[in-house]
Amino acid sequence: MTSDVPGEYPDGAPGAGAAGDRDALWRIMATRRDHRHFRPDPVPRETVERLLSVFELAPSVGLSQPWHVTVITDPALKREVRESFADVRERERERFSGGRRELYDSLTLEAIETAPVGLVVSFVPPDGATLGTTSMPAALEYSVVCAIAHLWLAVTAEGLGMGWVSLVDPERVAATVPVPEGARPLAYLCIGTPARQLAEPLLHTVGWKRRQNVDVTWR
Repeated sequence: MTSDVPGEYPDGAPGAGAAGDRDALWRIMATRRDHRHFRPDPVPRETVERLLSVFELAPSVGLSQPWHVTVITDPALKREVRESFADVRERERERFSGGRRELYDSLTLEAIETAPVGLVVSFVPPDGATLGTTSMPAALEYSVVCAIAHLWLAVTAEGLGMGWVSLVDPERVAATVPVPEGARPLAYLCIGTPARQLAEPLLHTVGWKRRQNVDVTWR
């Protein structure tokens, strides 16, 4: 029987790792962007559901899958989340001064109300002990972040865009949107069709920061 989850093989065996697969993956990674401007076109529910199947494929420490996803399309909920963003942004701008603050004030840092789909991805602490977390319990939260990174690539492969809004108060979001008891939101994600095609990261374009080469030590 063929699986309905994209990327799974009927016999459970991995593919041959063809050059075309390699090139496609590197192209997707190279063109992935943190989008802040979206067209109003709705994203079909079946597309959203296909994207969410990433969470069935993503790695997690001890195969714990410590996540929950809340899909947000309700304008009223989006408006409440954006209020949280506005409060946090106002606090963050005080951390910069002079020209840096002026540039910060000019940046668009979210698309909570304009993106057709919002996702709240929450960390759900597993019951009992989890294999692989004795010395690094934070690996559970790292697993959630890793799954989000996989989602970002899948969104890009679908020809859509995603933006990660980190300037929200997790406790306020948890009180606003439906999340399981004890869950802690780690990300608010905006998904839709990009209104702008970005040849390079937006923060690079506006002069906020440039990408650096990876720092590597060989022994």
